[in-house]
This record gives sequence, C-alpha cells and structure tokens, in this order.
Amino acid sequence: MGLTVLQSALFADKTKHLGKSARSRARLIDAALAVFAREGLEAASVSEITREADMANGTFYLHFKDKGELTLVVALSVAAEIAREMDDAMADIDDAIERVSFGTRQFIHIASERLNWGWAFCRAFWVLPELRMGAGQYLRRDLERGVAQGVFSIPVDDFLVEMVGSLVNVALFARMNGTAGPEAGSKAAEMQLRLLGVDPELAKRVAWQPLGGALSGPTS
Repeated sequence: MGLTVLQSALFADKTKHLGKSARSRARLIDAALAVFAREGLEAASVSEITREADMANGTFYLHFKDKGELTLVVALSVAAEIAREMDDAMADIDDAIERVSFGTRQFIHIASERLNWGWAFCRAFWVLPELRMGAGQYLRRDLERGVAQGVFSIPVDDFLVEMVGSLVNVALFARMNGTAGPEAGSKAAEMQLRLLGVDPELAKRVAWQPLGGALSGPTS
C-alpha cells in the first residue's frame, strides 16, 4: 500500500511571528500543498485551495496572480526547504560519491516523510522547467565535484544531469505510491553511481550503508 498523505503547516509555522500578509501567504502555500497532493496540479482549483486555507477567493489574488504562479512558488519553496535540510546534513561530506548517494537517499527520505511535499515535487517536476533547472543545478555541483575528484568517469552535460535527476524522481514516486519500499533511495543511488562510472561493488557498498553512517575507509 502507498503511504498516507500527511498534512503539514510548515510554512505557516515559520511565519507565525510575522505580519498578517506573510502569514496568509504561507497558509495558502500549505493549503496548496495539501490540495496538490490529493488532486494533482491540473485538477486543483483556486476555490479548493482557498477553502483548504479557510480564506476567501479574493484573498488568494492579493498574494498570487493565478494558480500557475502559486504552483511555481509552492514547488520552489519545497525544493528550497529540502535543499536547506540536505545542505545542513551534508556539510561535512566532501567525497562526491558519498554526497550523491547520501543526497539521493536523504531527499527521498525527507519527501516521503512529508508526503504533501513529495507529491507536489513529483507532479511539478515534469511540468515546471524552473523546478527541473533548479534541481539540476543543485545536482550538477556534486557531479562536477566527482569529475574533479576523479571518481566519476562520465562527462557532465545537461543530458546526464537530467538522467541522474530523473532517477531520483522516479524512485520518489515509487516510494510514495507503494510500488517500492524504504529501499527505493538505495536502489536509485546505486544505479546513479554505476551510471557515473563508479565500480559496482563500491557503488553498492556506499548506496546501502546506513543513511546516518560513514564509510570506514576512503571511497576512492
């Protein structure tokens, strides 16, 4: 069975000490996350989002031009928050092999623990070029780090970034809809590392180590 969609008021919680306008905008973002998770991006309506937020439709248009603008803000807000958490978790990891593996597994873990985020990201990834571009830039840094460290043997270009990023999104979707279990992140990470030219035994060892653990020796 798939995981249960969890409600979250994260963005509203972050603005509870700010002014009314900031709090209202954050409530709309949280409401949109919940509606997008249930209905998908296309089926969601402004009326349903404002009803979820317990606001009038007119309030929506004080903050967003239309649903398209809100969709982009929601997706980028989620991506930025996940990226912040991942940066914090990977601050002391320099090895590119470990960074790619840990980043993939940590992303899937965060998004599948907060399913409103995960569903919003998954559905927006394929329809919002801005989101794919931002995610690609984040991933590209670690791929280029690996080439510079001599641990990735394949040249980094836009096509490679798309392929590696798509593996993450496909694994996240499988994890959320129940066709894959907690192993989805490790499977995706192992495939990514092998695609990047990492020795298969090393790729498997790094991808399947405990998420909070560190390798006992050098990866190169």
